[in-house]
Amino acid sequence: MRPSRHRARRAVQILVLLGGTLLPWTNLFRIDAPAVRVVFGGRSYPLEWPYVLGIIVPFLGIVWGLALLSFKKGRVFCGWACPYGSLVEFFEGIRTAAGWGSNRLVAAWMRRSPLHRLGLRAGALATLAVAPLLLGASLAAYLYPPARILRELTTPLDPRNQGQVVLWAWMALVLVSSWLAGFLVRFHFCRMVCIYGMGQAMAASAADPARVLRPRYRPADLSACGSCRACLKACFVEVDPREKDLQLGFSAGCFNCGDCVDVCETVQGHKGRPALLTFERPPASPKAPRPKESEEPW
Repeated sequence: MRPSRHRARRAVQILVLLGGTLLPWTNLFRIDAPAVRVVFGGRSYPLEWPYVLGIIVPFLGIVWGLALLSFKKGRVFCGWACPYGSLVEFFEGIRTAAGWGSNRLVAAWMRRSPLHRLGLRAGALATLAVAPLLLGASLAAYLYPPARILRELTTPLDPRNQGQVVLWAWMALVLVSSWLAGFLVRFHFCRMVCIYGMGQAMAASAADPARVLRPRYRPADLSACGSCRACLKACFVEVDPREKDLQLGFSAGCFNCGDCVDVCETVQGHKGRPALLTFERPPASPKAPRPKESEEPW
């Protein structure tokens, strides 16, 4: 696969996940729920007017920014930066290590030798236990002081300590929810439940279908593909990118990740042919010239 889109998308996903995970621990932004205060850049302020504008204004900016991005680029945020989508894709690698996923890189690694397969599965099991706990601790750090969270998690569990009991119950909830989302729910949540996905779908549907960014299949029919189904296997939301009326919105919509175009360029490049899938927009149809005044009917 060409690195242009796929590696760039992976870099964006990792940066967003790392940023969202580390943000509360650095005290750049978090809410101190017990003290009813908000922390910006290491300084604490009362959670009241006008300091709440530091939460409201960025939130509105993100919402309108996503709407504009979706109007121009479709649900590209879902495929490139959504933390939930990135985690579900990450779980796809774990599912592949377990024997029923479709991650090509993990599958290729497992085919190298029994030792590779064993090591990868051991790493997947360790990740299943550790990654959700790290996520749960980071989410909790948005509402409670990070120092308190570390103290409660590193001391023996005391049933009389209500805060510690609640924190461990939260960690268990995140652990189970992560497993359910990664192995069972997956992208059905994005298609049927996520309100941000629905909003992006509405913004994308308002754009000109002929001009909006999306994968486009060049040939008139599927005979040009022969028996190749590489683009279908590359699609992690299980849509056929060769459809002429490819949806960009709710339900079975495309997330504009670009993996299908990358893999098609790779397959066709080995044959010395141009890719059958492209992100290029069709040329604008020329406008018919307006009749001159002398030619207008009376």
